Amino acid sequence: MRKLLVLGLAAVCVLGLATLSMAAPKATSKSASHTVVGEVVSVDATNNTFTIKENVKGGGEAKELTFNFDAKGKVTVAGKPGKLDDLKSGDSATIHYTEKEGKMVAMQIRIAKPSASKASSK
Repeated sequence: MRKLLVLGLAAVCVLGLATLSMAAPKATSKSASHTVVGEVVSVDATNNTFTIKENVKGGGEAKELTFNFDAKGKVTVAGKPGKLDDLKSGDSATIHYTEKEGKMVAMQIRIAKPSASKASSK
């Protein structure tokens, strides 16, 4: 009886470890979300792309980053829902994105407030 109990516990442990090892690759393959803050340089609404100049802390060199905008993505301008067309050059933007197939895909774009040039034109 004791041998049967030990064998049963060993089988449960082996199955438990096998299940955990199968689940581990799924967790690591999930694409991580990133955030970047910068100034909008250009917007191409027809191709669902836009470029920002990244704000760099500590005096590093700023670089321009081009993003694809996800069809299910969200745009928020001054706390209100918007669309990709609402982005204007000079707007300060916070971008939440993931990397898919080597491309940066924006899932959420937040514009704090319209740029000065946009606000003065109204």
